[in-house]
Amino acid sequence: MKSKWFSLGCLTSVVIIIIIIFTMFWTFGSMGRGFQKPMPEKIVEGSWLRMDISGRIIDYKEFEDSPFAGSFSAGKTSVHEIVHKINKAAQDDKIKGILLEPKFIACGYANLHEIMSALENFKNTGKEINAYLDIGLNKDYFLSTVANKIYLNPSASAGILLTGVGGGILFYKDFLDKIGIEINVIHAGKYKGAGETFSRNELSEPVRKNLDKLFSNIYNSILITIAENREIEISEITRIYEKREELFINQENALNYHLVDELSLKEDLYNELGVTKKNLISFTKYKIPGFKKSNSNIAVIYAQGGIVMQSQGFDAVNITATKLNKILDKVERDNEIKGVVIRVNSPGGSALVSEIIHAKIKKLREVKPVVISMGNVAASGGYYISAESDYIFADPFTITGSIGVVAMLPNISKLTDNIGIHEEDISKGKFSNAMSIYSKPDESMVKSLRMSIHNTYMEFKQRVADGRGISIDDVEQIAQGQIWSAEDALQNNLIDETGMISDAIMKAAELSNIENFTIEYLPKQKNFFEEIIKDKFDVDIAEALISNQIKEDKGILRAWKLFKSIKDDSLQAVMPFELEN
Repeated sequence: MKSKWFSLGCLTSVVIIIIIIFTMFWTFGSMGRGFQKPMPEKIVEGSWLRMDISGRIIDYKEFEDSPFAGSFSAGKTSVHEIVHKINKAAQDDKIKGILLEPKFIACGYANLHEIMSALENFKNTGKEINAYLDIGLNKDYFLSTVANKIYLNPSASAGILLTGVGGGILFYKDFLDKIGIEINVIHAGKYKGAGETFSRNELSEPVRKNLDKLFSNIYNSILITIAENREIEISEITRIYEKREELFINQENALNYHLVDELSLKEDLYNELGVTKKNLISFTKYKIPGFKKSNSNIAVIYAQGGIVMQSQGFDAVNITATKLNKILDKVERDNEIKGVVIRVNSPGGSALVSEIIHAKIKKLREVKPVVISMGNVAASGGYYISAESDYIFADPFTITGSIGVVAMLPNISKLTDNIGIHEEDISKGKFSNAMSIYSKPDESMVKSLRMSIHNTYMEFKQRVADGRGISIDDVEQIAQGQIWSAEDALQNNLIDETGMISDAIMKAAELSNIENFTIEYLPKQKNFFEEIIKDKFDVDIAEALISNQIKEDKGILRAWKLFKSIKDDSLQAVMPFELEN
């Protein structure tokens, strides 16, 4: 009988897998053109490049044609791609100007700042940028201020919404108490608030003050940038953000506030500029030139996402030691690569993985100079892997620091008691039941974990002290989990300079004593279908691909991701909260 049921089970599994494979390939086929590389358009003299970017923008796309783009954390486009297209257009004699049409952009201000820098360089060639808005939210408008002129749709339903920076933080303690789940939080550093969302109902005072100062610095930088770009007094921009009566800024007020230059329907603007179907080039179809290696190269390595023990999903944006150290080994062996830039955009994560990556970067530094370029966030574990470098650049809008360690031990003993599930433990050894979620950790367990956290924190501070050439006492003053803006990080010697990724590349070339070089971007972009057919297919991928239902909730899903991380590795060097500046 057993063999009969076993055979039936095997047969059922085979049938299910066949159905999933068939459905997956049917799904691929039905998506059709969505995964095909767009054919480049023919460019005529006097063409306009339509830059209609929207949605989530990440630093770098590792897959050329991923079906997860736009649905999962992978994002639809990248700063890398956008900047290189702008740079190409700046040198393209057939491109007359750019039509900038941002809509519902979702990314950090550091990413926007990189794009704005490229657009400024485009303008410096004598070419023109015109921005057009239907509804301009914070980041849409911020990006538009780089344009020569901003046009706004004259409709009463159009407008501009400027709200500032910040956001709500969800706390789950009362909810967890009600259902019988307890999260024991132990941390090193009084500002290390990563577990507060589970263990408190409000921010602790040190964490509140730290976040308030951080957001104040970012907010002021946004106001100053808009004021300079629009040639408006900073006091007037501050008044618009803080004193105006209306939520949506309508057309009349947008003109009166000098936030826009003209009201126009898009069709009328196109006619005024002489834009036709023939000379309008889609940004999607405008291709980036290929990069050819030479005898002297600078490697730019993108390290983005949370630092985790193992990848948390296909095409996920995260950092593992297996993935990143493999690239670092390759770079170390490649004699044609003379210098290295690591672009870090990470809120941190596993302390152990951060230490493993840190050790690999230290080994690489013995052979080649390493320069760090910080993106939106390079904090906690993100700073851990940045400290061992020859030079650190941070974007003016970067969030960094958060030097501290936290551990979180969940237990669901009250929940299981409430619903009638009981555990009887039979074990040998003092800590044999240490990581069980079914029992409350005892005093010896907590004491032992505190020692581990203290040792990890001391090791973290030592890595920073060695990498930055400062004393442990000085590190302690700027550590304790405190989060810093780029401005404060510079004053505290956590970084060497504020600047773009292009500045980091030039610094790496300078330290490598080379003038003429090409740039190799890593990890190399892969073809999704080749990768999944080669060795990545599994049922989970097929299920995710077919259902395509996962959404990025800003509260519960982020908490769930953190909860999953601490299950794998209780010691975390992670930001207190996910802050998308």
